Amino acid sequence: MAKQKLEKDYLYLAYKGKEYLWLGFTILSILISAFYLIKSDKEQALYFIALTFLAGLLYSFNRSRRKKMETRAKEKQDKLDIKP
Repeated sequence: MAKQKLEKDYLYLAYKGKEYLWLGFTILSILISAFYLIKSDKEQALYFIALTFLAGLLYSFNRSRRKKMETRAKEKQDKLDIKP
């Protein structure tokens, strides 16, 4: 049973890491698009603004999946704790 819990922790860390990775991509693309807008290269900035929306969308998708996984794991744990 301890091995199963260990695997779940690695899976949780993988989802959490992927979530932070997409958040980092979102922040980085915001900074790069701001740089290109200041530099007056609007065509290049447009690509990074699109990347910002895509990275933000993937961040929110991964976050919702991780939250659902946490909720499911908590409900399953509560169900196991209730049984005598």
